Amino acid sequence: MKRTQFFFSLLIAAVLLTAADGCSSDPNVEGAKLDLRNKDYDRALNNLDKALETNPQNAEAYELKGQVLLEQAFTVDDPAEHTRMLFEMEDAFKKALQYDPALEETVVRSLRIAYANEFQRAVQAFNRGRNDDSEFAVAAGYFGNAATLQPDSSAAYVNQAYAYMNAGDPNGALEPFEKAIEKGDTEPETFRFLAGLYASNDRMDDAIATLEQATGMYPDNVDLQTELLNAYQVSGQTDKAMQQYRSAVERDPDNELFRYNYGTLLTQTGEYDEALAQLKKAVELDPNYANAYFNLGAVYINQAVDVNERISDLDDALRAERRNLSDDEAERRDREIETLTDERRELFRQAVAPLEKAKTMFEDVGEDAAAVCRALFQAYVQINETDKAQSIATCAGYDDTGN
Repeated sequence: MKRTQFFFSLLIAAVLLTAADGCSSDPNVEGAKLDLRNKDYDRALNNLDKALETNPQNAEAYELKGQVLLEQAFTVDDPAEHTRMLFEMEDAFKKALQYDPALEETVVRSLRIAYANEFQRAVQAFNRGRNDDSEFAVAAGYFGNAATLQPDSSAAYVNQAYAYMNAGDPNGALEPFEKAIEKGDTEPETFRFLAGLYASNDRMDDAIATLEQATGMYPDNVDLQTELLNAYQVSGQTDKAMQQYRSAVERDPDNELFRYNYGTLLTQTGEYDEALAQLKKAVELDPNYANAYFNLGAVYINQAVDVNERISDLDDALRAERRNLSDDEAERRDREIETLTDERRELFRQAVAPLEKAKTMFEDVGEDAAAVCRALFQAYVQINETDKAQSIATCAGYDDTGN
């Protein structure tokens, strides 16, 4: 009786030891495990292929094949070969789960390791791109692999997009930016870059929709607001642009950029008085705002040009009708033209100061001041400051005669 109990105990121990060792019933799988420990990846894969020939539904063999390929892939430098191994690895893990769902925890853990390693490899390639531009394209491929391994993560997609941008392939960046937002990326720059890519591909409706989504999330982001306003203008949606500018100024009245943009749009629509108010506020908020000074001067010139058109119309009518007018009526019209002429001269005079400031500011930072000089030249001529006009003729791109 005691001998029987002893034998039974040995039998249980043998079963427990077998279970603890995790031995497979397939000698090829066991051989592959040993090969993996010895880093003999090709032999391990050969053994596993034999095991799968014997049993095409061997989940353990597929899971182990994934592990072998996971290790082997990160010993390979060639990007194409490395990527091929990762895809084979992923396929092996999927089949392992197909035949044994209980392996899910092990497979998920392995895929996370693969994702982390691939992401790190992509970062290293991206950093090498600082010295070798071709590495940015390599980094984009690695980030794409990482995105495949963890498709619900936005980080790999957005970094892939930036890698493409740095590689000089902005169109390649478009889909990864879209995927990043789809997967939950909320960085303002992601929206801004994607909108810019849409715009450069004549997809203004998509650009506007992207920026509207972004400004809804970040109503105080100046860059996003500006991009949206510009998109409205480019697409001819002036009413929307005007409404957006007005709202931006009301929301943040001390933002000189909003004031400047609003004033510039008002100038384009001929609402000069309100444009002057906005641009004056912009230079009050930022006394070094060269573009605001330039546009402020331009508003005065635009007003003067409008007055000049009225003068021309009145003068043409007077010439045509003078014979039929009474002396009093003719004199009244002459006075009206004279009054408008004085108004025109005063508007040109008012344009001078902001234009002179803009010219100085542009030149101080080495920027091209030709457009400012042309406007200033026109103002000088109209107020009979001919010497000053000649002094900036070269800057304005005119010859000595001012032509």
